[in-house]
Amino acid sequence: MATEISDFWTDPHDDGRSLLELVALKANDGIWGWDVPTGRSFYSARWWDLVGLPPDHLDACIDVFFGLLHPDDRENVRAVLKDFIANERADYRAQFRLRHSSGEWRWILSSGSAQRDASGRAVRIAGTHTDITERVEAAYRLERLVAERTRDLAAARDRAEIAAASTAKFLSATSHDIRQPLQAMALLLRNLQQEVQGEAALGTIASIRRSLGSSMELLDDLLEFSRLDAGALRAEMRPVNIQSLFRGVLDSFSAEAQERGLRLVVRDTALVGRSDPRLLKRILRNLISNSFKFTRRGSILVAARPRGDKIRIEVWDTGRGIPQGQQRQIFWEFTQADSATGDRSVQGLGLGLAIVERLARLMRHEVGVRSIVDHGSVFWVDLPRLARDAAEDLREPVEQPDHPLGCRVAVAENDPEVADAYLRVLRAWDCKVLIARSGAELMSRIANQPPDLLIADCHLDGRMNGFALFDALEQRFGRKIAGVVISGDHDFERMRAMNRARRRLLTKPILPDVLNAVLHAELERHRQALTEEN
Repeated sequence: MATEISDFWTDPHDDGRSLLELVALKANDGIWGWDVPTGRSFYSARWWDLVGLPPDHLDACIDVFFGLLHPDDRENVRAVLKDFIANERADYRAQFRLRHSSGEWRWILSSGSAQRDASGRAVRIAGTHTDITERVEAAYRLERLVAERTRDLAAARDRAEIAAASTAKFLSATSHDIRQPLQAMALLLRNLQQEVQGEAALGTIASIRRSLGSSMELLDDLLEFSRLDAGALRAEMRPVNIQSLFRGVLDSFSAEAQERGLRLVVRDTALVGRSDPRLLKRILRNLISNSFKFTRRGSILVAARPRGDKIRIEVWDTGRGIPQGQQRQIFWEFTQADSATGDRSVQGLGLGLAIVERLARLMRHEVGVRSIVDHGSVFWVDLPRLARDAAEDLREPVEQPDHPLGCRVAVAENDPEVADAYLRVLRAWDCKVLIARSGAELMSRIANQPPDLLIADCHLDGRMNGFALFDALEQRFGRKIAGVVISGDHDFERMRAMNRARRRLLTKPILPDVLNAVLHAELERHRQALTEEN
């Protein structure tokens, strides 16, 4: 092309001129040519049409092109042309804007080739200009649309995160109020159990305690799910002894299995896996609880077996089974396997299996189910397998009879019903009890001798919370005070921040036998510390 244009310039009567003009007229792109040493240029009729000017508007020279070039593009185009002229590059390509006679700027894609002298320097360049305005504007429109949609999605995500955080904050704030009556019930039931006689009455109390346990489990499900939704739950992965996990499960569910007339079988295992022990225990408890809900007769089997570098924990039951079409959706929140049939005999929020799936995903475990209607189901969770070395013992404490404390106990609790329940239980444990609604009241009523134990609710009347009350008493008496801080707050990060002295913290509702054991342990630890100091 460069040679044909040079012939056209050097010999105006050459047939190449008419052939070039014919090609230029028929081509949709504007054709241009440039004699570098002289600055003379050739622009086809289509090229002039691209900028909205008549072909004879100006003398053909390179300055015509640079005069129409957008000011912001001139430096870059000159640099690209300079580099192309000086270096032996195969092709010239550039993208820029040219001014149209209407005042608009048209986007142009320019490409060309060169005829070079003996030194390799370009002396003649010819090429095409393609109007890509519509393409560039379409790309800009798409970019703006993507940016707008991205902003919309980001805003929707932010709203969802704010909503989830607000829900978690609301549940955290209200959990204290929700747990207060449950705490009072747990304490009063233990006191009632010690006062009544007769197998029938004790059986009724045991049923009430199990109902209370179910209420506590539903509340824990709701709060756990809110923490998952808000992203506030973190997994702490470490070795887990599966047998210890199973022993704790057997201790927890044996009584329920006996009451329901079901056979609970837990197979021994020596396997060790990698997981968060607390969250894995939560998964297993939810799976077994789910099997109890939907199994009316037969048995429930809990077992573990190796699968390559994985451990598969399985929960088998002989329940009603799950239709194939529902086996995926039962892991959705607020969904139960019986919802499609209209059977509402099973109570619950439909969060148990959703929590299982979310906790497993958090720890990068896999969960699943196989089931045959009217024959039963097997739920499973896969976790990494480790060598058989020491792992955490997760066995849950078996309920033990209460032991008398026989000491002076100060209680800071602003809920009258919970305070009365503490008074009854602690007196049954042979304690002298002082109760106050606020830290300031307790400080004013305590004589010159500190209490042997302090039970302080985190949220008290007045400005002083339970942690600050411990600090104030220790500063007043110049020594450590044994005891516990009790909270119904579900915001564990906030509790950790408030508990700067790392005091023993219990979460409501607390069963009396657990409280009794903890208070004994705190009292003994404190006495040992005093002995070592003396």
